Amino acid sequence: MDKRVYYGEYSLRHWIDLILKENVVLPWYQRSFVWDKAQVENLIKTLDNNQFIPPVIIGAVRKDGEWKNYILDGQQRLTSLLFASINKYIDTREYIYQKPDTEIQQIADDVSGADQEDDFVDERIKMINWNFGEIIKNKKLNTKELESSFYKQLLDKAKEERWFNEHFLGFAYIKPSNDVNDEDQSKFYSDIFRNINIGGTKLTRLENRKSLYFLKENLKNFFVPEFLNAIRLETSSRESGLIDFIKYLSILSQYKGNNFTLLKYGGRDWEKNENYYQKYIMAVVDANKENELKFDVSYPTIPYNSDRIDRVKTSLTSLEVPKSFTSIIDMDMYFFGLVNEIVFLNHQLDSTKKDALHKELNAKIEAFKLAENHKDNPNALKYLKPRIADSLNIYKKARLKNG
Repeated sequence: MDKRVYYGEYSLRHWIDLILKENVVLPWYQRSFVWDKAQVENLIKTLDNNQFIPPVIIGAVRKDGEWKNYILDGQQRLTSLLFASINKYIDTREYIYQKPDTEIQQIADDVSGADQEDDFVDERIKMINWNFGEIIKNKKLNTKELESSFYKQLLDKAKEERWFNEHFLGFAYIKPSNDVNDEDQSKFYSDIFRNINIGGTKLTRLENRKSLYFLKENLKNFFVPEFLNAIRLETSSRESGLIDFIKYLSILSQYKGNNFTLLKYGGRDWEKNENYYQKYIMAVVDANKENELKFDVSYPTIPYNSDRIDRVKTSLTSLEVPKSFTSIIDMDMYFFGLVNEIVFLNHQLDSTKKDALHKELNAKIEAFKLAENHKDNPNALKYLKPRIADSLNIYKKARLKNG
């Protein structure tokens, strides 16, 4: 794909003006500002000392016939500059206290707390559904919003206007050719996001994944259906969180596409797992049937039709699938077979068989938990495979005869 990349720098005042005038905007997936007061202060100190700050990366994206300048990397820096201009910062704890529903729920970790290393670092942080758009209205600062008590004073002495005019922040501006098609543009920016964000700390795992398909918003309901926000794993604080639907999609698509085996899976290694999941996302985004891990990407269809995901939603209710699980073993048994039957095999499930389904699933769950080491190391491949196989076999019995 033809493109041009431009490099330069703007004064801090110009960056702030670009934000207020919406000449640079955030992608839909990039929801949260995560820096605390100390990090904002450190950026200001770095600017004071004329030290190097990584440039902001802006990408021109053609959407619905119009070009928009998306902030690909640099949201935390630019939001901090905006806060410096009004001498305020957002107190995350106070914000969550006043608006508890805005706390971003992270996806569950499916490792055993008893099997974690002593030096395990819990990277979860309190995150809120907030970005600089919350304090901008009609291309001006929303002074009424800024009166809220969760916006605190940032510096003892506010920076003068000349400081914003005399300090600069660099940029890299990526501009595809005017005749770029949607598929090439989507692939191009997905690759860029992958290089920028994988392994970074700016985005949660869920946001990292969303960055890979942000130009294909219709896939949001496939990868992360909103109704699944009610399904949670409730174990230790480190493991608890939302169901990881992409786990089931990715594993089952390879399981199906490679003759009921798994070529590669990360087990308890978080980074390997995450790379596995993201390779699946890219295989779907690229519609690549010759992908490295042989994922079966025949579904979702292109253009995407959400009928099967909608059927997952109704089946959760009709089959009375629990909304809370105390073990990844339980959750896997209930979801592998269900997702396989509906999403990948396009079958209907018979709700009149729900009692027998629950009885057989729960019996298997108890058997697995009694098996030596399975409960302590549930995500090891040697234990994961039998859960998949048994879940698939049990749900097969609940299939409608004409389904």
